[in-house]
Amino acid sequence: MNQRIIASILILLIPVILYAQQDLTISRKTFKTETSEGFLDAWAYVLEGDKYFEEGRGNYILAREQYLKAHQYNSEHPVLNLKIGICYLFTDDKPEAINYILKAYDLAPKVSDEIFYLLGRAYHYIYEFDKAIEYYNEFKKVLVKNAVFSNGVDIDKLIVECNNGKVIISSPQRVIIKNLGSSINSPYDDYFPVISRNDSVMYFTSRRPLSRRDKANPFDNKYYENIFVSRLSDGEWQPATTLFEKPKRSRNEAAVGLSPDESILYLYRGGKNGGDVYYTTQIKGKWQKPKSISSALRSKAADGAVFFNAREDSVYLVSAAADLTRGGKDIMLAVKNAKDKWQKPVNAGSIINTIFDETGVFLTSDNREIFFASKGHNTMGGFDIFRSVIQDNGLWSEPENIGYPINTPDDDLYFSLSVNGKYGYYSTVREGGSGSKDIYKVTYLGTEKELLLSTEDILLSGIPVTAKKGFFILPEPVGIDTSYRLTGKVLDKKTQEPVFARLEFIDVNASQVVAVAMTDSTGTYKVKFSRAGVYGVEIKAIDYLFFLDAVDMTKATTDEPFIKDFYPEKIEIGAKVILENIYFETNKSTLNP
Repeated sequence: MNQRIIASILILLIPVILYAQQDLTISRKTFKTETSEGFLDAWAYVLEGDKYFEEGRGNYILAREQYLKAHQYNSEHPVLNLKIGICYLFTDDKPEAINYILKAYDLAPKVSDEIFYLLGRAYHYIYEFDKAIEYYNEFKKVLVKNAVFSNGVDIDKLIVECNNGKVIISSPQRVIIKNLGSSINSPYDDYFPVISRNDSVMYFTSRRPLSRRDKANPFDNKYYENIFVSRLSDGEWQPATTLFEKPKRSRNEAAVGLSPDESILYLYRGGKNGGDVYYTTQIKGKWQKPKSISSALRSKAADGAVFFNAREDSVYLVSAAADLTRGGKDIMLAVKNAKDKWQKPVNAGSIINTIFDETGVFLTSDNREIFFASKGHNTMGGFDIFRSVIQDNGLWSEPENIGYPINTPDDDLYFSLSVNGKYGYYSTVREGGSGSKDIYKVTYLGTEKELLLSTEDILLSGIPVTAKKGFFILPEPVGIDTSYRLTGKVLDKKTQEPVFARLEFIDVNASQVVAVAMTDSTGTYKVKFSRAGVYGVEIKAIDYLFFLDAVDMTKATTDEPFIKDFYPEKIEIGAKVILENIYFETNKSTLNP
């Protein structure tokens, strides 16, 4: 990279969790069923889950594990279902959240005054924007009566984001998005990739534990940040190791930039006034004790991002200083004077900054394009990445959303572009990831080429062979679509009513999930394949027997969709299901639970 990048710490990006004020107590009396067998173990799981849940979002995955064990004893408890749904909603498998939150609502419509908000968020995350808007509007009716629930949440903005999303996903970008794999990513937050100019070394930040002795940050109950490094060998990133021989275990340190000669690494270090930016030099292959950058570039508020241009005579900063921002965190600009001294930073202006947060600045080597993350402009949810171009009058152009599927309804951050503009790296949460935030590589295909890569390739890029996850809204190729389309409905076997379900399609030859789909409010699903053939399908829906089937598409054509309906059966006393197609994990002889 030609520039030095210093960007904001992820810990400052945690959204307000509205439901935290709710009383979601699971009482022993209401949890116990008529069956005493297994109750004591299940109740112990509830208590253990509650302990993790109350510790905050950082331990939701651990809480979820305990709650799911308790759910096997009593699957009809509304608060338990709601808490499982919340744990899914704010961790790594958001589509699962809908099943449990809907179940909670069906069991007890007044289980929470925020149930409509949570449902809106769940549908928002999986691109069901119309459904999300419907629930957001229902929640607004609650707000009229209970103003306390407006605490930190702007429902009208969420509705605007959904409308933005409908427009943005209608014109998908021609890209391949690849997860960088387990050598880089972990079940914990991994973000802000800093890549050397020749793409041979990556520095990044992770909130993974370094040992069993590590303690969590009391702010959010996640582990402290540490800097990791990985090197590229034979086209593969090698397992990452910590940058420092003795990394900090009780303070945040985040990698945020690298000098052109790779001898200087910039980092964020938590501490007084929200933390500051430091730098470390490499001597004989070892990184030295970090030193603070110029005091002119620091403030009494949290200092997040700093990006020096190639000549190092101007710098873009991100600051939360109240006397400088338009609201939240804004991007600032500081320049050197004739005496080579830094001037006081000024706001970069209303074209770039909004009343919401901006962060993660990246400037191209010619200084003509700026990329940054924002919760304002026409985001489809959380932080989206935007691009602006310098104009002849010296002002930045109106920022444009760099589009779907790069941007999602979740947080998308820390984008950097290669010198040739053909690929970039960034951090986001995507279905099929390792868990929490992961680092991804974006490859631009270009407008002049026909998209010969299959939808499967886009779906599976970077996902391990055994993974059973994918995107729910598939990027539509621009130009000739040579995909084989499959559509139909999932309906209740007896009532013919639509069923909200998750469908996983399996390549029977590879024993590998190649596509995932969710049904809409009419029970309809849609999916694409790169070739005709036989595909297995597993259907999962709350209160329904596990459903296995096969779809023979050997005679399908690309001219019109192949239609196949499925009819799962509800779980009832005495109900039976014949599983005619069993799919094993690759290279394993054991069945999944």
